[in-house]
Amino acid sequence: MGTRPAPPAEDGHAGGHRGRMVGLLLLLALVTLLSVARGIGGGGVTSKSTNTYDVLLSADDLRDIENVERPYAPTSRPLPRARAEMYNATLRSARLENRGETLQSEEETQSISAATKSLPIYLLRAATNATAETTWGRLANAWNRTTQYDDLLAFAKPIPSLPPQSPKRIIVVIHCGPKTGSTTLRVACKFNLEKTCGVDRRAGDKHAPLGYMDEAKLYPLMRKCTNTTHFCGKGISMPYDVEAFEDVAFVHMFPFRQYDEWAASALKQAYDRGRETGCEKAEALMADCTPSRMEIDFRKYGKTELSKFKEGVVKRMDEKGERHVFLLYHHRELDGVLGRLSEAYDIPTLPGSSGRGKEVRPEGTCDGGVLERFHDCFSGRLMELT
Repeated sequence: MGTRPAPPAEDGHAGGHRGRMVGLLLLLALVTLLSVARGIGGGGVTSKSTNTYDVLLSADDLRDIENVERPYAPTSRPLPRARAEMYNATLRSARLENRGETLQSEEETQSISAATKSLPIYLLRAATNATAETTWGRLANAWNRTTQYDDLLAFAKPIPSLPPQSPKRIIVVIHCGPKTGSTTLRVACKFNLEKTCGVDRRAGDKHAPLGYMDEAKLYPLMRKCTNTTHFCGKGISMPYDVEAFEDVAFVHMFPFRQYDEWAASALKQAYDRGRETGCEKAEALMADCTPSRMEIDFRKYGKTELSKFKEGVVKRMDEKGERHVFLLYHHRELDGVLGRLSEAYDIPTLPGSSGRGKEVRPEGTCDGGVLERFHDCFSGRLMELT
């Protein structure tokens, strides 16, 4: 067997070249390892990897971000995938919780709406002592521009009397509005507060009793004046956060006046106060369908006031256990109705309620076009009240 020849010897140039190549490869591998290590340690790699939290967040997550306490503050540094997924899970869980709260809120609103529609409304004709009961839902549907009080009385269910007397303290809240006896009531309530609670009749507004348009004063006044039965208010509400009246049974009186008649009388008041100037002011507001602070303001009509006020009270009745009775009366029978309430609940009458403020009025009124414009602007809303 012959011997295998030895491989030819490398020359010096080729060997040195190969050595340099190996060294470069080793150096490159070392640099790569160092870069990876810095990336893992967060030393400045700004790659837009899918590991970063801002890429993992969906559009819904970003919308919810203001409502969630963040487990990790936003940074420009990539988060490890496990932490990023945990962050996403937290946000999505919170979003589902928020949606659940929204659904719960919607269900609560629907429940309140149903309770509002079934809210009992009582009617009382003092002249005949006819008493009837209906619900807000049925009343709202029947009460249009031409409806008369006797129409509603005939429409409602006759009952022998108002709800029975309560052992609790009775408070009668008379909700006043323009052209329904408010002048008489403001004076009567001023003097009554002075007589029963020592409230100086000069306190508060010059023309109205203390708390007349201010719930922040009215409800504390009710708690303080325990010997006072009648309180007057205009445009008031009863927010849910007002402390519960556990020892009180409320009777809320709202005035009825046929809508078109009320509107014509309210517009005439603009004429009575300022003649042509008053009419021009009313006309200017009607041109833009702008509500006014004058008497001819849809927001001050009895049905509108009742619709607004009942909202907060229904929830208070349900959750705070308060007792509230809603009574719709004809504005011309104020004194007679108060007399019937006195008999039914063994409470005092309101001295001065038989007055007739602004009974005598000057001749004349504004141009009919102003009233027509008012109806065009606002009267369609009458049947939208719920």
